[in-house]
Amino acid sequence: MSEGYILNALQTPALLRPVYEAVQNGNETQSTITAETGLDDDAVQQATTGLRYVRLLGQEDGDYYVVDPPWAIDDPSLSFRMAILHNLTQECTPGDWGTQAVVLLNYQYLLQHDVQYFVTDDEVLYDSINDWHRTEKNYVPTSQNGEIDLNKNKFVNWARIVSYLGLVHKARGREHTVYPDPAIVATSIELAVDELGADGRVGITDYLGWLRSNLFPVEQTADGDVPAPLARVLYELVRDGRLRLVEFGDAGTVSLARTPRRDGIAPEANTIEVVAE
Repeated sequence: MSEGYILNALQTPALLRPVYEAVQNGNETQSTITAETGLDDDAVQQATTGLRYVRLLGQEDGDYYVVDPPWAIDDPSLSFRMAILHNLTQECTPGDWGTQAVVLLNYQYLLQHDVQYFVTDDEVLYDSINDWHRTEKNYVPTSQNGEIDLNKNKFVNWARIVSYLGLVHKARGREHTVYPDPAIVATSIELAVDELGADGRVGITDYLGWLRSNLFPVEQTADGDVPAPLARVLYELVRDGRLRLVEFGDAGTVSLARTPRRDGIAPEANTIEVVAE
């Protein structure tokens, strides 16, 4: 894992999409991208580096080219963010971690340890995540100067990236709440139904497996529940009439952690059902 490290290279993730679109429009060099976007050279360099690290930009004979998103999604912003998440997920192969796996591994730590709120200067938290990388995941990113450790600056940059991607949400100052964007969850369910399900339904455990393979790593809790940050979003989508959680077939029950009972969530639910519009 000697590739450059995204938490060092990318401080302003909002630069990614305009630079990607500039290349998509036929601007293949640093100078033409700069002219198209109006950004300065440093900003374009940061964005092109970030886009290469998230596998949405390649370079051949000095010219840049775009890598197309994996899914046809009508909302361009959502499509772009989900493409980044998908490509970062491909970095997350246990035992063969990509350098940029740090983005989603940090998020996995929050989900598995039920961290639903954090501040970016919490040294105890980022030190704990750094230790977990090594002791639990055997993930040790390196540079020519040796092992790369999380620190305050890297954790601040990480929070900017995952906030941009829609996995966490800035509350105020350095404070963030942890839950995925409902638009990402709703769209991902539709994609999972198309790939794995039938008749507008997909098993909850199948859906969690689809998320791990395609967007972000999420495991059921020790009690077999959907972790609270994702459970909260599924609950809201049921409340808004977009989903039902039903009992279908003979798969085991999967509950939503720390959510109340309500209409649309069967007591022994094991399946997500998309409500037809």
